[in-house]
Amino acid sequence: MKNTEFIEFKFSYLALKLLGKNLYSNAWAALSELVANGLDAQATKVYIYIDMRNKRNSIIEVYDDGNGMSLDELSENYIQIGRNRRIDQGNSDSVMGRKGIGKLAALYLSKHYYVLTKKENEQMYIYEMDFSSEKEEDNNERPKMIAVSSLAVQNKEFMSYKKGTMIRMEDVDLKGYADISIESLKNILSDFFLIDSISNQTIFLKVITNDHDLKKLKFEKVIKSTPFKNMVKLVCFDEDTYRLLLKRMSNNVYKLPYKKHENHYYSNTTEVVFEKLKIHEYPVPNESNKWKKGNIKGWIGIHSSIEGKIARNNDSNYKKNKLYNPLKSRIYVRNKLSMDNFLPVINNTQAFVNYIEGEINYDILDDNDFPDIATTNRQNMDENDGRIIDLATEIKREITKLIQARQKISNEMKAQGDNLDEKSDKNAKDVLSKDLDIILNKKPGITTIEKDEIKTSMLKRIRGDTVKRKFLIFFSHSRKNKNIIDFFYYLLRYIGINENEMFYTSKDNQPEVQVRKNLEEISKKNIIDTNTVMFFYSTEDFTHSEYCMFEGGAAWATRTKEDFFISFDQYTNIPTYLKRGNEFLLEIKEDTDVLKGDMYNRIVETLNFLIMHINSGRSINLEDSVPLFEEVNFPDKVELRTGKVPHLNSRIILYWDTYIKSGVYDEAIKLGYVDPTLQMS
Repeated sequence: MKNTEFIEFKFSYLALKLLGKNLYSNAWAALSELVANGLDAQATKVYIYIDMRNKRNSIIEVYDDGNGMSLDELSENYIQIGRNRRIDQGNSDSVMGRKGIGKLAALYLSKHYYVLTKKENEQMYIYEMDFSSEKEEDNNERPKMIAVSSLAVQNKEFMSYKKGTMIRMEDVDLKGYADISIESLKNILSDFFLIDSISNQTIFLKVITNDHDLKKLKFEKVIKSTPFKNMVKLVCFDEDTYRLLLKRMSNNVYKLPYKKHENHYYSNTTEVVFEKLKIHEYPVPNESNKWKKGNIKGWIGIHSSIEGKIARNNDSNYKKNKLYNPLKSRIYVRNKLSMDNFLPVINNTQAFVNYIEGEINYDILDDNDFPDIATTNRQNMDENDGRIIDLATEIKREITKLIQARQKISNEMKAQGDNLDEKSDKNAKDVLSKDLDIILNKKPGITTIEKDEIKTSMLKRIRGDTVKRKFLIFFSHSRKNKNIIDFFYYLLRYIGINENEMFYTSKDNQPEVQVRKNLEEISKKNIIDTNTVMFFYSTEDFTHSEYCMFEGGAAWATRTKEDFFISFDQYTNIPTYLKRGNEFLLEIKEDTDVLKGDMYNRIVETLNFLIMHINSGRSINLEDSVPLFEEVNFPDKVELRTGKVPHLNSRIILYWDTYIKSGVYDEAIKLGYVDPTLQMS
């Protein structure tokens, strides 16, 4: 009869501790080893549960529905460090583990853990492992797995499994992983395995960070989500991978913005090619005339961009942060990660080498007939081994080709970007020339010839990119008068002016305390650093607002009078320092009759003034312009009496009705001024 009360290891506590601590570089590498144990046990599902509400004393449970272990397997195999599992399972090519040390991953994570296991139609065994510091001091005492009659676990459904194994780890210190997100951890874990090749096995993850998570979160499937659609070129080394990626990437187009022209893109179709690499043969040690072939499988590619926003626009799967970096050439053996990044081994220092990502499977690196070349920490391999040298030679050649493809695109973008710069510079000078005309025409006593000389001299002394390229409308108003600005803002949005081309704090109903907090920074960014037209709606409330007066003062100090646009309910409500003589003035109130010719056309003139300002910036940035509104020739009283009516823009009247004065739209329909069928046009 086997002793079920405890199972004794053959090593001391200190020896096991030293082994466990030196095998892994981080918690996720150790976790992946425990997952691999479940996959090797023929599990269809492996679950990872992390409760890190108390980060220094976290709880991790890794459990599966695999074959489980009998008492004999626990006492003879599990406690044996260095057992070759593949021999036990008939040299199975599907087995990831080889060294019998994966069990020590639990020890890396925790000094106090439990093993719960059962085979089908057998009882469940529960054993406790306690590696306290006191026990480590006694080098002669052998660690024991102590039998436990019962145990409360977080994931109770495991207890009803017909077979399987759970490792429950307590007091796990995850303080250094405080910022971990479930998405980052899913990506990290997915990189440890060629998940796509494990068609009948699935990994699930749940990370609890607060009490709300405990009640709401469910296990999420770990899926490998490589950002292929951000890549310029993909090279596949086996036909299965080629067919899979060719189908997935069919006609995929990536985009890259030009450096000075973010709304203009270089675009091209991702190239997917099949490249069968040289097959190397290696003599089997101690067996004459026996050779084995090394077949390289998988893929390697080069990204179009590694700048987060650009890459994510191409493929939302692109995730790179301080916890996870996909830009590596990962080496797999038997579908499990053997080298986290092969690029340092290749030692390529060319530009764009940090754009490379790949997943290469080379099973000959851990073949049963060859010596183990894994390094002490189990996460790299001996770089002097002939198999590693051959692999590096083949992959380096392919990486050089990929870098050349990306460099070619960089060269094409530079040439095309130079052409865009030239067009943009010309348009910028045209805009400046028109501005100079406006300014010089207001100066008395200067002849036409002198004006031309001044313009020519000025334009020769600047490049087009000296002109501010961002053109902005800055709305300044009291919140009590929000409806007036709403009319202009939302109507301009409707006709195509973008949100980032207008600064309007009230659009999101932001609290004034937030505006006050960032007022100086906002004003500098949106008044001083851009080519800005200030749209003031000046009322009595405006003059009593410290924020409005601050904005007005900033405009007065940094803009010319041509950059002001002032609307008001009464002229006397305009602050004295804004009355500079040449402003475009619009007297507008909530009861203004927009159906009268002079007021309607003044509103059209106002809208067009703002649109033309934005169009100047769009011209410089080589973007499509926004169409202007048409002014209307209003009939005189006799023409009105004989039935002739003006045809007003239905959108202007509808927005006025919605934001300023209700009932105007119905009145316009009744008078025949607008066509009701055009309301939604």
